[in-house]
Amino acid sequence: MLEEIKREKQREYALAALLLALGAALRLAALGALPFGLNQDEASAGYEAYALLTAGMDRCGKSWPVLFISWGSGQNVLMSYLAMPFIALFGLSEWSIRLPNAISGCLTLFVFWRMARRCGGARFGLLALLLLVINPWHIMMSRWALESNLLPFFLMTGIWCTALAREKPWALVAAAACFGLSLYAYGTAFFFLPVYLLCAVVWLRRDLRSASFVTALAVFLLLALPIALCQARDALGLPEMRLLGLTLPRLTEGRQAATSVFGGGGFFASAAENFRTFLQILRRGGDGLIWNALPFWRGGLLYFFGLPTAALGLVRSVLSRHSRTEEAPLRFALFSALLCAFLIRVNVNRINMIWLPLVYFSAVGCDWLFTRLRRWSVVPLAGMLACCVLFISAYWASLGGAGNVNFFPGLGGAVRAAEATGAETVYITDKVNQPYIFALFYTRTPPEDFAASVVYRNPNGAFRQVERFDGFEFADPGAADVQILYAWDAQGREVLARSGQFVVCR
Repeated sequence: MLEEIKREKQREYALAALLLALGAALRLAALGALPFGLNQDEASAGYEAYALLTAGMDRCGKSWPVLFISWGSGQNVLMSYLAMPFIALFGLSEWSIRLPNAISGCLTLFVFWRMARRCGGARFGLLALLLLVINPWHIMMSRWALESNLLPFFLMTGIWCTALAREKPWALVAAAACFGLSLYAYGTAFFFLPVYLLCAVVWLRRDLRSASFVTALAVFLLLALPIALCQARDALGLPEMRLLGLTLPRLTEGRQAATSVFGGGGFFASAAENFRTFLQILRRGGDGLIWNALPFWRGGLLYFFGLPTAALGLVRSVLSRHSRTEEAPLRFALFSALLCAFLIRVNVNRINMIWLPLVYFSAVGCDWLFTRLRRWSVVPLAGMLACCVLFISAYWASLGGAGNVNFFPGLGGAVRAAEATGAETVYITDKVNQPYIFALFYTRTPPEDFAASVVYRNPNGAFRQVERFDGFEFADPGAADVQILYAWDAQGREVLARSGQFVVCR
């Protein structure tokens, strides 16, 4: 009997290792080339990491900030801090700045599997892991360096540790650390955590130990204090301040007006509109932004079966809540995320705390169906794998080539070619979103030189437009020695170099 149990566990762990290896391959393979090129948010986060590593300041001259001023209205810092060791080891590149998100995506697979196994046993854990391994949203968000894409990992790890705290009270300290760090991953955690933490404490009330609870509370408050003070100071319009060697910068404009119902206007009307937008995203399988999700017929967020099985799984979970008590933290997470859908002006990445709970409940629904199909369950399993193959093919076709305009493929080569000409001033077309950040990223301009020479067109705007900084021009093409343009805009100019869609010309 013991030998049979041991063999079962060995088979389970072998299957889990294979699935984790497949998941890692889908998230790490050709990471620097898929997506092909670089997005402006990636370039911004990567350059900030490089600036902190080499000069101890960001591009605005702020030393060790808890929130980047970035474009003017802020950018989260955690991903850039986590990218610093990779940049130190491998240099600044598309690959090195994407590693934190890719690695966190791989770690999420492990945490998700352990949580699912705890809730539903070995067989269910493997099914849940499979669904996340092949999930389109999770593959896509793990493969590019949008800093907010770190949030699901820290929340999922905190949720798992919350569940572990029933038997291991000190796991609550690890949960507190994850939740505290999540505030630096993405500001929407401020909307998610109050409701979730309240539900979790009520659920754990009989298992809490004073020492572990007080320690966890102290860890969370210590981690949350700098960013909470920064957000409060910014909302109140107070001046910049320093705290324990960290900078709490003043933004040119807060993001509340752009991203939440707290930016003015009718609260209830805005909340209803936000939730309608969320329902449309569910129905369409995406928000129309190609970097968040492919069109529904190419995979969407959860494939065509994800949402129906998630609805079925949630019903099963609620009806069986006394026998599935370990799922409570995931139900709390889904409930908290649904409340966020009213408070946040929704797109896929702003509401990214909801997709992991939905994948989990999709696994609950699929498990119920497979139990009834018995040996015929191999048919839908094969269909799921076929969906994954079709999605990967579509993903490569959409974001893996020179036609991927949202990641400006070839711009880095054009910047390096322009720099090699020895020109004193280089113009980059304004058809690139925030072209100055690509100049900073690819030339490794010292942040102190940029801060000393930059001229903004709208210095107090939420998204500041740079007119020029030392060696680069973005407003007047005639003021530059060479120009970087899209090839179709060259209009007979002398072409010095070509790179992807871009040309360097006089």
